[in-house]
Amino acid sequence: MEKSRFFSTQPSAASLLWKRCATLGLMYAGQGIPAGLAFNAYATILRDSGASLNTISWSGLTFLPWALKFLWSGLVDNAGKRRGYGALILQTQILAIGLCLAMAFFPPEQSFPLSLGGIILLNTVFATQDILTNAAAVSHLRGRNAGIANGIQVVAFLLGMLAGGGGSLLVYAHASWHGMMCAMAGTLFVLCLILWPLRQFVEPATSQIYHPSRMKDFFRQKGFGWALSCSLVFKFAGSALAVLLQPFLIDQHIPVETIGTLQMSNLLCGAVGGALLGTLTVRKTGSNKAVILLALPSTLCLGIFWVLQNVHLLSASALYLGMGAESFFDGGFYVALWAMLMNWSSAERPGMDYSFLQCGESVANILAASVIMPLAAHAGYSHAFLAVWLCGFVLLIPLVIAARRLAPQCCDTA
Repeated sequence: MEKSRFFSTQPSAASLLWKRCATLGLMYAGQGIPAGLAFNAYATILRDSGASLNTISWSGLTFLPWALKFLWSGLVDNAGKRRGYGALILQTQILAIGLCLAMAFFPPEQSFPLSLGGIILLNTVFATQDILTNAAAVSHLRGRNAGIANGIQVVAFLLGMLAGGGGSLLVYAHASWHGMMCAMAGTLFVLCLILWPLRQFVEPATSQIYHPSRMKDFFRQKGFGWALSCSLVFKFAGSALAVLLQPFLIDQHIPVETIGTLQMSNLLCGAVGGALLGTLTVRKTGSNKAVILLALPSTLCLGIFWVLQNVHLLSASALYLGMGAESFFDGGFYVALWAMLMNWSSAERPGMDYSFLQCGESVANILAASVIMPLAAHAGYSHAFLAVWLCGFVLLIPLVIAARRLAPQCCDTA
């Protein structure tokens, strides 16, 4: 009797796991769309419209909601506990669709402040949704499965960024800003319809979330300083490189359509690296060891573009190969890092802890975008690329130390 009951429940558990994974993937993909517009397309659109490098540096403000969501992460987490995480996710999705339709009437070449403000507001909505999505990931996929959770996050988010970044540029090239924003609204509407029947699968177990999420408990958790340090330093150099590449490619007279396909290829390579290299390394070695193993090759690849520019090898094939290699290792490293921080986060505060740490990455994005553009304007692209590479090696030291110190606090064996 016991044996037959065991076999009868296993398919149900496996089915539930896959439904949760699919739901998480769809939500992270939706969040990647406005992030792709902000991080990978907006600066290119501004440069194509004739904006200066100093003006483009304002695009770094589009990262602001992702950097500041820690301010309302506790409120949103507690609201999800009271009203349901799935219901709130759908409400934010509907709000985002309306914003996209409104933004279609404010192209950046005519209304730069309004277009910038619209993108910031759109990313605020999805940064809020991300808090709710993180609650499901932290609640249901931890330990060695954190690699799977973050593999899903990276792949889905990058695919969303592919649509919102490179895909948006392709639509923009043929249908202008208005057509691009309407296409984005349509895509988010389709996602909303698909998520409607799946919203129940994001709810955390009630036995874990009966206490309110409080920031003071988070600050008191052992290893907080090391976890925050990791989130602040690991992406700074990579973010600076990503921002720098957008105007650099335009100034090399590479067509917007080609830049769009380069970004799509770049994001696909990052997704493959996250799904294969990152997930498998975490599964085999644990998240802390995976961070240490993958940090060095990711940092080494940051120098590819400095080399390509100095040897005057900026052909399309070289760019596809260089950007693809850098993205592949960066994707793997990204999954390992966030798997480690997910394992450190508390299941009692599923939406708050992990979301707070994600703000460190966004702070790095803002600082990187704000610093690298003025540096490139005054010192030239070559010196800026070299500075990015050297910065990556300097920040590698505290990152490895932090990964070692956090190992005892991470549930890596489950």
